[in-house]
Amino acid sequence: MAPSKLERFRDAHFPQADDEASGQPTERSVPLRRIDPPHSEKSSPRRRRGVFGRAYVGLKLILTLGPLAFLLLSAVAECGPRSSALLPDFLQASACARRDLTRHAWSIESTLKTVSDRLR
Repeated sequence: MAPSKLERFRDAHFPQADDEASGQPTERSVPLRRIDPPHSEKSSPRRRRGVFGRAYVGLKLILTLGPLAFLLLSAVAECGPRSSALLPDFLQASACARRDLTRHAWSIESTLKTVSDRLR
């Protein structure tokens, strides 16, 4: 039987070794490749962050979590004259604004219904 196109390519680009030339079947017909050692055997020490690297990570963390903390605090803050004196004024103001916005969002259906009834 004539060799296939793939077998001809293999024979042209990957010559057979002496034990393969004898006609005995081998386990591999693909050329051997170098195998890298497992990751545990590699010795690459991990670099530690410097002072500026740690400060940069801390700044990123503050900038990421700061607005989230502001939103959560303004959600649980009390609004009105009897609110806690421990909270800053901008947190009290944002809590009042959140309460007013929520009140208007819940009552918009009845407001629009009243406007629509007046227009008819």
